[in-house]
Amino acid sequence: MFFKITYAQKIKSQIIFFLFLLLLPSILMILIQSLVYAQEDFISIDEIYPGMKGIGKTVFSGTEIEQFDVQVIDIISGTNINYPYILVKLNGEKIDENGGISAGMSGTPVYFEGKLAGAISHAWEMSEHNLCLITPIGRMITLFDYGREETQSGCCNILDYQTVSISFDNNLLKKLAEYDSGFENIYTDTGENHISLNNFQYIQSPLLISGFEGRAHKILRNNLLKQGASFIQNISEYQDINTELEIGTEITELRAGAAVGVQLSSGDASVLTIGTATYCKDNFVLAFGHPFMHYGKVSYLFSAVYIYHSFPSMVMPFKVGSPYRLLGEVIQDRDAGILARLNHFPQIVSVKISVSDIDRDTRIHSGAKIVPQNNIMQSVTDALLIQSIDRAIDRIGQGTATVRLEIQAAQSGEKITQENMFFSQDDIAIQCSNDFDELLDLMINNYNERIELSEIKIDITIKEQNQSAVIKEIKLNEKDYYPGDTIEAQVIIKPFRQAEEIKISKIELPNDITTGEVILIIRGDPSLQTISENSTSQDKEKYLLDGWEDIQSHINKKVKNNQIITELIIINEQERLPLTMQDNNGIEETEFKSIIDTDFIMEGYHEMYLNIKDRDNLNKDLIDE
Repeated sequence: MFFKITYAQKIKSQIIFFLFLLLLPSILMILIQSLVYAQEDFISIDEIYPGMKGIGKTVFSGTEIEQFDVQVIDIISGTNINYPYILVKLNGEKIDENGGISAGMSGTPVYFEGKLAGAISHAWEMSEHNLCLITPIGRMITLFDYGREETQSGCCNILDYQTVSISFDNNLLKKLAEYDSGFENIYTDTGENHISLNNFQYIQSPLLISGFEGRAHKILRNNLLKQGASFIQNISEYQDINTELEIGTEITELRAGAAVGVQLSSGDASVLTIGTATYCKDNFVLAFGHPFMHYGKVSYLFSAVYIYHSFPSMVMPFKVGSPYRLLGEVIQDRDAGILARLNHFPQIVSVKISVSDIDRDTRIHSGAKIVPQNNIMQSVTDALLIQSIDRAIDRIGQGTATVRLEIQAAQSGEKITQENMFFSQDDIAIQCSNDFDELLDLMINNYNERIELSEIKIDITIKEQNQSAVIKEIKLNEKDYYPGDTIEAQVIIKPFRQAEEIKISKIELPNDITTGEVILIIRGDPSLQTISENSTSQDKEKYLLDGWEDIQSHINKKVKNNQIITELIIINEQERLPLTMQDNNGIEETEFKSIIDTDFIMEGYHEMYLNIKDRDNLNKDLIDE
């Protein structure tokens, strides 16, 4: 018997086959994860029950991994989360000695029946610090999927998901009160079925800061963290910034339970957070059980950490330690934890800052190695710059600074240099980062090319004297001008409490210039816009610069604070346009602009209306006379 396949059946078969192909990767992933569960010593959350006992592994002091007891209270789910947590109580001599769970235990692996269940990740602040949540290992291993990605994603808000909101029924609260007196005031016999708790926080180790003090410390904190993260001063040792990072021998094994650190910078500006390795496989390491900064694909330094001590705290005890060996690179920072790759290291950005105070005859050198995460690089560099200036001049207030900036591209080794002067009556240190912030913004946000940096050098010379000047008066050499003439302007400037000076500005008029009325503008403040400029349009267009060379050209053409700018504007009934010279193809080549360098930060703005007359009419008038 023969069956005739209709056109509709054929289309249906093709659609089913197409859908199968689309779903095939997901099907394979489920099968692979099932095989992983079968092959690895993992225990599924479905196999865990209240009262079950196990162990946890972490470092309390030094580098030795020690065990403690764990008992399951319940499996719980919360609002606004996509997977359940394991609620446990920690016991043991070391737990009691350290005041309970310590910040820095994030990622501590927990085992039941000898199999890995997940990582300690959240704790209840108002408790006796022995109750916590475990992020299941089934959730954490999904980070390996992200590890295959090659493109870097954008960032989101830092520490945006710091709290897990969990709804407990009254029976569970009564049970919790038996384990921890911190829950006694929450448990009630009012007959309410559920009470929502919002205080299961990440067991987030404070950022351990070395080298920052005063307002630099505050600036870094405000730039990097939001919503409750904390900073403390870390115990640190002197590091020579000129010494390159020592990678050392290749790491062949990192044990679960080892103390690990995520470093954002090292050197004179050290920023570190401490956690615990949860699971290690095939040169990859899972840790934390919760996000660090939740930036997605990242590039942080991953280090082995020596733990000095766990310090008591009313909120939560915390570990203090120091990195002693570079292990690799953190490549993923997501909701379920962080993923690091051993023996693979990020392209670190070297920052070197030198500040000289002329009045005190002092010079300060500082530097850091910073991870190539854009917002971190800018935040740490800005804070280190403020710190260096404050130390050099030993005050906050008025000053004139000359700032020389040099940045080097990682790809090509090419360099861009920029020099400018700044003055502030209130706080010269704040002004000195303006050009760096703008240049880094162009590198990060230009539409055509992603630019990685390898080195940033900032050299600053400061004196307290007000080194500013105002354009007081303009005197021209002629009343009337003709094509081919030279407009010569005497620019009289008045420096602050110094004798007047005269600067000469010249603009040559071409023989074929259009006759008519023009405006001569002489100004000293680059922030002042001429009547021909469209600031909104120009602000957007700067991000269209075509990579390194265009940015370099843009920087070279940028007006500096110590320059006097003279330019001509042609007047048209419909619009006012800058007077320009064109080549044979009619393409704009050069603006009619003169720039004079001075030793002062220049201010002032002058406009003069001029009439470019026709020389033929002049000759005719002379003949008639």
